[in-house]
Order: sequence, then structure tokens, then C-alpha cells
Amino acid sequence: MSDIETRAAPQPLNADGARKLSGYAVVFNSPTLIGTFTESIASGAWTNTGDDVLATWNHNPDNVLGRTRSGTLTLTVDSVGVRYDVDLPDTELGRSVHELVKRGDVYGSSFTFIADAEEWDYSGDIAHRTVTAMRVIELGPVHTPAYPDATVSARAIERGNMPNLDTAAARKAYADSQRAEQLAADIRAAEANGETRGADEKRTELDAHNGERAASLSAMKSPTETRAIGRKASAGDLLYAKLAEARNLTSAGTAGGFTPAEHSKNFVDLMAPSSVVLSSGVNRVATNASEWKTPVVTSDFTPAFVGELADLPTGGFAAGLLTVKPMKIATSEMLSSEFVNDSDGVSLNAVSKSMLRTLALGFDKQALTGTAGADAFAGIANTTGIQTLALTAEPTDLAPFAEAFGMLEDVSATPGVVVMNPTRWAQLLGLKDTTGRQLLSAGAGSGTDGVSRSILGVPVKVSPYVDANTILVYDASELYAVIRQDARFETSSDAGFFKDGIGARAIMRAAIAVPNAAAVVKMTIAAA
Repeated sequence: MSDIETRAAPQPLNADGARKLSGYAVVFNSPTLIGTFTESIASGAWTNTGDDVLATWNHNPDNVLGRTRSGTLTLTVDSVGVRYDVDLPDTELGRSVHELVKRGDVYGSSFTFIADAEEWDYSGDIAHRTVTAMRVIELGPVHTPAYPDATVSARAIERGNMPNLDTAAARKAYADSQRAEQLAADIRAAEANGETRGADEKRTELDAHNGERAASLSAMKSPTETRAIGRKASAGDLLYAKLAEARNLTSAGTAGGFTPAEHSKNFVDLMAPSSVVLSSGVNRVATNASEWKTPVVTSDFTPAFVGELADLPTGGFAAGLLTVKPMKIATSEMLSSEFVNDSDGVSLNAVSKSMLRTLALGFDKQALTGTAGADAFAGIANTTGIQTLALTAEPTDLAPFAEAFGMLEDVSATPGVVVMNPTRWAQLLGLKDTTGRQLLSAGAGSGTDGVSRSILGVPVKVSPYVDANTILVYDASELYAVIRQDARFETSSDAGFFKDGIGARAIMRAAIAVPNAAAVVKMTIAAA
């Protein structure tokens, strides 16, 4: 999975009279504290080879300042990092950005990238991530850098959304990181201006500060501080590394939120392999709203052939709105500190995977056959208006499925997936033709052929949440999984303070929507 990450920092920017802008977007080998772990970008990490990179103002794709493909953006890699030079456009935006940089109102850069390779080191009290291969896809000036680090720190953030540092040692480590990277920025600015003496003085100050900083970090060995900083980073081996890097830590009540609201897609991607519904190809819709509305066409247009200059036909069309409310599904557990600490925090990776799998299965249970309620949505099988096909006996051949597929095609839907109970699938695997060959073996061959997990070319998925006498056939492109963007996995030691425990929870708000109910056929088999 390729995850998009963002970094920002107050690197000095230069704006000359020819309306050009230049500065370092990426600085190599400069460790920076990011919430609960440190990070640096290796000097050989730059892997862009001919990729088109966009320069924007404040990460807004509507505010383009230049791009490499047109030659208005030039990127240069040296021992310091990745330098960018932009020929600003002769537009109101270009002139404004140029003036803001000249005045010193804008002083930071930010870049968006995809990490293709990374290394984690847990040998110290704070985990360290080294990005060893990355592709930059966008960069440019921002008015509010997240942290005053050397651009490998954090992302451009909304005001007030600062890291949740819940111990004095963690807060000091964060402040020390800020100071170190500000000194590094001062050194580069002095060197750029030819101020050799000033650069040497700042370098001496930085060396002394880094010595104090190292001593401070090495002193963070108490169980409380280790749990609050190092262990939460260890838990992030799965989610910090796999999910998008622009992660916002949550409020004081949840000390280590691993998934920011704007990147719930990655949270769902990790769930999808365990979910029949999500993996069946349904559309995924991310929303910030408590309700999502989509048009429902109840009657189609009526076309007709007409003569030249004749009135065009009207009528026949009718539509309404389907309102979908994502419902909360969650799981939580209090873990003993011994369970977490004795495994160097790796146990939290297993916990997060298990919780994600549990959410996926819980979502499947409701999405397939759940009934509507105060805290739940109606599943596919109980959606009003779906087509039904009643069988009076267990199928002895594949004719009922051909009939169901035809019912979908009659309403211009394409049979995309068949979902059934594992027991029913096992029964169908035993069907044979008149010569004794298994119908569902590859090519309807002998028993030595592999089993094809499909019926008449349509993929089959099995789920224990569909009863043995119900089979669902649907066009996945006509169904929607509506997911609130606050999906998250979190840990916190707050709730377990008096029990020496660490709380873990996973929360998602989601619902299934079937705007075109006719795109679903519910096959029911009469009980024997």
C-alpha cells in the first residue's frame, strides 16, 4: 500500500526580484521528534526519476505555483537535501506569495511524499524511523509549518492541533527537538548569506545543545515515561508505518491516536482483507458528515426519435434522495502493562491487527444481513426493494444462479459477486453433472481439477453471517460503504493508571447504502 505523507518546517525561503522562490524542501539525516518517535530521511532516499512534481501554496492543488513537467519548477539534490526553485506565475497568487516571502510572513516549506522503504530502530528509549526510499509528489511554501524542525518533522496542521505530550520528559524532548532544528535552520540561513562567523557560532551552540539533548533522552528510563513515549511508538510499527504519515494525535483523553481523520481510508484498507463486503468491490465513500445523501432514480427518462426542429421528449424521470447515517462500531480492551512492556510493545501490533479484523467481521455481519435499529443500519439482505428469488428445494444444478444473474441483467445491473454461507458453498461443491464430474471444478473437469471459487464466472465469497438458506447476488458497483473519516485505532495509559494497564480501542462509523435496490437479488431456499 502506498501511503501519502506530508512534512513541513520553517526552512529559510528566498524570493528575488525576478519573482522566483527557492529553498530546501527536504533536509537529509536530520533527526526530528514526531509526537512519540523520532524520524530522519536518509541522504539516498530520493528516488524521483522523471516524476512530475507539483509546487503549490499551502498544499492546495488549486493554488499551483509551478511544476517540473513544464520547467517552472526545478529540483536539485545535494548533500544537504532537496532544493526547489520555482518561477512564480504572473498571477495574483504568484505575486502575493512572492511578497509574503519577501516580507518574512511566510518562512516555511512543506512537501508531500510516498515512503517506499523505511527502517525502524527500537534500541533506544524512543523508537526511530529512517525513511530510506521516497518519492516526492508535491511541495511548496506554507504559512503555518507544523513544527520548527528540519522539514522531516511533521505536517502543516490546523492551529491548536499539536502533539499530545503527556509527560514532562516528553515535552522537554519535543522542545529540545524544536530548538535543535531551529539552530540548524539558522546555520543554513547564515551560510546562504555568507555569514561564516555567525554560522560557526550557531554550529557550536547546536553541538552543545545536541549533547545536552542526548543526555536528556538517555535519562528517560522510568516505566511511566517509557510507556508514554517509547511503547506507543512501538505500537505504531503497524499503523504509524502503514497509515498515511500526516497523522494527528488526538485529545488528551486518548494519548496516542494512530489514525488521523483525513486518512481513514488507510484504516479501512487494513480491514478490507477480512471483510467480505469491503473486498467484494463495493464503492467506498468517505464523509465528515453525520449523514450522507445520494440520489435514487425511481423512474428513468423516456427517450424517443424526433424530427428536425421538433420538440424534444420529456417526462418519465423521477428521483429522490437516500439518506445514510454511518453508525458506530467499536471494540476495546484493557491490557496489562506487563503484556505490552515484556514484548517491547510488539504485542500492540497483534492487538491492533486483531481489533481491525474484529471490526471488519462486525461490519460484515451488519452489512450483509443486519436489521435497522436505533444504533444500526439495514443490511443488504434487508434493504427495501431488492429482488427476491425463492427456491422450493436445495439446488441440484446451477440453473437458479443463472436465473438470478438474468434478473440483475434485466435491470441493467451486472452480477458481480455471490455471497453465501460456508455450509451452502460446501453443498454446492458436491454437485455433479450426469457423467459424475464436479460442476464447480475448474472447467467442470474431474475431481483432480482445482475448485473454481466462482459460479458461471461470477466470484463467490463465503461468510458465516449469511444463513445457509440465504444467498445474495449483487452488482458491487451499485452498492456503497459509507465511512466516517474519524475511523481510528488508539491506545492510552490514562484509563488504566490505577490498574497499571494500557487501554486499546478501535472505532469506525460506517453503513451500507443500496441506492439501486434492484441491483441485489436475495435467493432463499426453503428449509428441508
